[in-house]
Amino acid sequence: MERAVLAAAIDRSAALAMRLHMIGDPRTERRHGLAVARRAGLVCLSSTTMPDDLFTRALGYGTFAPATQRQIDAALRHYTALRLPTRFELMHGAVGRAEVRRLERSGFREEKGARQVHVLELARAPRPGETGELRLERVKRAEAVRYAKLASRGFGSKGPIGLLFERGWIRQLRSGRHATAFIGYAGRVQAATGVLVMDGSAAGLYSGSVLPRFRGRGFQNAMIRARVRYGYARGFRLFYAMSEPEHASARNVRDEGFETRFEIRHYVREPD
Repeated sequence: MERAVLAAAIDRSAALAMRLHMIGDPRTERRHGLAVARRAGLVCLSSTTMPDDLFTRALGYGTFAPATQRQIDAALRHYTALRLPTRFELMHGAVGRAEVRRLERSGFREEKGARQVHVLELARAPRPGETGELRLERVKRAEAVRYAKLASRGFGSKGPIGLLFERGWIRQLRSGRHATAFIGYAGRVQAATGVLVMDGSAAGLYSGSVLPRFRGRGFQNAMIRARVRYGYARGFRLFYAMSEPEHASARNVRDEGFETRFEIRHYVREPD
């Protein structure tokens, strides 16, 4: 797949994944001032209580939307009206230096931090992988709450952000439309979690966690293999995962054949 097409498919899928977490619970939306809007082809996420690079950013610049001054101006108007910083998420490796300079000329500066995007493209069915002592089960809709709370334990998630993601997984798994979750068991004990978000031509690996007492036993690799096999059986050939640079999660997906193709960085302009 061409790099530009690849990046657009992944960025579009990632935008959907965030929208599904942010929108769908009116009480949570009001509490955090959450909104998702389309502006000049961009997907603009916003939170009036959490104006950071997780919940307040514009996606699609140079991937599924053009990277022109029109997009910059539209995002500036949108976030200025909300009295929030305007932040663009760029997928380096797909967006070139000229597009970055256009942002810089408009007063944007690069923020610290980055995430890596790991990609797997399959031309043939993946080989059955060994799960060792881990037994995997697909999560039923009625088990959405149990899964979400287990994932929160695996990530050590607390506070309003942890609760927002927990409720987001509950909604998504109950709907059964885009997200499919798996729990890995060591014997009869819940040990690992993982979700596959499927949309368009890309399938994203999310919510991969292993409870602390079970780490170092290859369980996350088994969860990765299971999700890829599940997605392939449903017609997906493009898979992606995101991680902090050189995190253990990055090593795990590379062990399963993923390649690090892009790096995500943010460019912000504070409100005038």
